[in-house]
Amino acid sequence: MGLLALGLVAGGATQARAATPERALNTELRQILDSPELREALAGVHVRDMKTGRTLFDHNAKRLFNPASNMKILTSAAALWSLGANYKFRTEVRRDRELKNGVLKGNLYVKGYGDPTLTTEQVFGFVNQIALRGIREVKGDLIIDDTFFDRVFEGPGWDQEIGDHAYAAPIGALSFNFNTFEVHVTPGDKAGDPVNVAVWPDVPSIEVVSHAVTRGRGSRARLWTGTSRQSGDRIRVTVRGSMAVNDIWGRVKRSRVHNPSLFAGQMLQRMLQMRGIKLKGRVRYRVMPKRGTVPVLTHFSRPLAEIVSTLNKYSNNFMAEQIMKTLGAELSDEPGSWKTGSKALADFLAEVGVDGEQLVLANGSGLNDVNRVTPAHITQVLHGMFKRFEVQPEFVASLAVAGSSGTIHSRFEDSPAQSRLRAKTGSLTGVSALSGYVETQDGSVLAFSVMMNDYQGRARTMWRIQDAIGIALARHHGDKVGVGSTPVAQGAAEP
Repeated sequence: MGLLALGLVAGGATQARAATPERALNTELRQILDSPELREALAGVHVRDMKTGRTLFDHNAKRLFNPASNMKILTSAAALWSLGANYKFRTEVRRDRELKNGVLKGNLYVKGYGDPTLTTEQVFGFVNQIALRGIREVKGDLIIDDTFFDRVFEGPGWDQEIGDHAYAAPIGALSFNFNTFEVHVTPGDKAGDPVNVAVWPDVPSIEVVSHAVTRGRGSRARLWTGTSRQSGDRIRVTVRGSMAVNDIWGRVKRSRVHNPSLFAGQMLQRMLQMRGIKLKGRVRYRVMPKRGTVPVLTHFSRPLAEIVSTLNKYSNNFMAEQIMKTLGAELSDEPGSWKTGSKALADFLAEVGVDGEQLVLANGSGLNDVNRVTPAHITQVLHGMFKRFEVQPEFVASLAVAGSSGTIHSRFEDSPAQSRLRAKTGSLTGVSALSGYVETQDGSVLAFSVMMNDYQGRARTMWRIQDAIGIALARHHGDKVGVGSTPVAQGAAEP
C-alpha cells in the first residue's frame, strides 16, 4: 500500500512537471474548488497577472456576487485615485466678530466635512484650541453645520439590521467617536448594591435605566445591556441581571447613536463645559455663514492614505461610508449622499476599465445584501491601482498582511503565502470573500479575488479553502509549480 501511494505521488509529480505552469496551476485550483463544502454554494475565482493584465484562472469570474466587505476595495481605491493619498478631511470653526475679554458676543460655528476619525480625545483637543484662542464664554449659540452631506443618516442595507450594533452606525458630515458611545458596567462595593453604570460620552440624549445588582464573590454573571430608540432621537440604555463583586474588569459595550448631528452638538457642548468655556445659548443646526464671521481654527485629519490603511486592515464600515459620501460631495455640486457617492464610484470604475452595466453599487462598506460585483471586476480594480504609481504603494500597503496584520494576521502562518499575500476579507452570513495581491515564487505579482455566496456551515471552512488558493498562488513559479493540490483541511500549512 505504501509503495502504491508513493508511486501515485511520483506519477502526479511527473505529470505536473510535464504540464505548463499555468495549466498545472489551473488543475490545482480546480481540485481545491472541488471541495465538498462548496457543493451547495456559489463560488467564483479570478486570477490576473499584474505585469500583463492577462487572466490566469477563471471560475465563475463574471457572475455577480455579494462582495461583503470586499466592497471596501472599490471604495478605498476610488478615494485614493480621485482625492489623492494626501487628501485631508477638515473640520472648521468660526465665530462672530465681537470678542472682548474672552467673551464672544455672538455665535460659535462648527462645520464638518466628513472626517471619519474624530475621536473623543481629538474633539477635546480642538475644543482646547478654541479656549487657547481666548474664548472663555459664548453669549450666543453653538451652531452645527452638517450640510456637506445630506441628512439621510442610514444608507442602503441598514434596514436589514436589528439591534444597536456599532458596526452599523449612522453617517453624518460632522461625526464624532464613530457615532458610537460606550456603556461601562462595574460592580458595587458589596453584594446587594446596584451595579455602577456609566455612559461615555455622557450627553443629555442618552439616559440609563438599570435593574442590575451586585452578587457575592465568584458569582456567575448574568448581565444584559441593550439600547432602544426613544422619541426625538433619545436613546435609553437598559441594564438587567447581576455581576460578581470581584469582577474588577467589569463590562464595556459600544453602541450606535441614531442622529449624528444631535450627538455631535451635544458632545461639543459637553466638551466646552469640561474645558471651562461657558455656553449661554443653545445648540442649533444651520448653515455656517462665511461673511461677517472670523476663522477660529481648522482641524485636519491624518492623510487619506493612513485612514484607508485602517479602513482596509480592520474593515471599518463607518470609515468606508464617510469616505463614499465625501467622494460624492467633492466630485459633484451636491451634498455627499449615497447617490452622489455611487456615481463617483461608478465613474472611477469606468476609468480603470470596469464595465459597470452589471454592477450594483448601493453602499461603500458592503454592509448586508445590497451590492453586486464580480471577481473579475475586483481584479480589474486591483490591476488599475497596481499600475498607477501615484497611489500604488499606499493602496497595496493598506491591505492586511498574511500571518502578520489586520483581519488575516492569524491566517497563512508558516506557509509560502506568509508576508507575501496582502488582501481584504469579507464576511456576512452565508458570504465569504478574500481579494488582494500575492507574490509568486519567481517574484511575479498576481491579483486574485475569491468569493463564496450561499454557503452552509462555518466561515472558517471557507477561510481554509481561500487559504489553500492563496498558498497555491504563492507557490506558483515561472517554469514549475508545486506538486499536487494544496490540502484544504490544512489551509495554512505548507504542503
